[in-house]
Amino acid sequence: MWRYGLGAVRPFALSLREYLRGGYLVRGQTIGALALALGIDAEPLAATLARYNEGARNGTDPEFGRGGDAYQRYLGDADHTPNPCVAPIEHPPFYAVAVHPGDLGTAAGLLTDENARVLDGAGRPIDNLYACGNDMSSIMNGAYPGPGITLGPALTFGYLAAKHMAG
Repeated sequence: MWRYGLGAVRPFALSLREYLRGGYLVRGQTIGALALALGIDAEPLAATLARYNEGARNGTDPEFGRGGDAYQRYLGDADHTPNPCVAPIEHPPFYAVAVHPGDLGTAAGLLTDENARVLDGAGRPIDNLYACGNDMSSIMNGAYPGPGITLGPALTFGYLAAKHMAG
């Protein structure tokens, strides 16, 4: 927490009191206590942390690939080896923040066809339901190459949806 911060908590924060009191930040002296404070099952949290720590000790992040390329490593902590982007999480207290999905910059939105029609679970278009922009599954397939990347697809698929509706 001190060196890197977490979420909205900046590094070198002199006090975490407001973040804890407001519920943004949750703390536990053990992983089990943290899970209890979060209202989640401790066993899966402990297993996830164990997997993460095993990879981090070896300088890898098998689940998310952090530090897997030169760009990520450049943005990491150059003083930390073997991977500047991952380190084991082993010393209490342990902290967590709540993460909630939003509709800005999503990459796993609704699946659509070439006319921006939303597809059901079987891949069939749902009558009169269209999606474009941040609401549709990104044509970037989960990547975010830069700001504004959803604008082109929003305009294109908005046009295609309107053309199909008028049709």
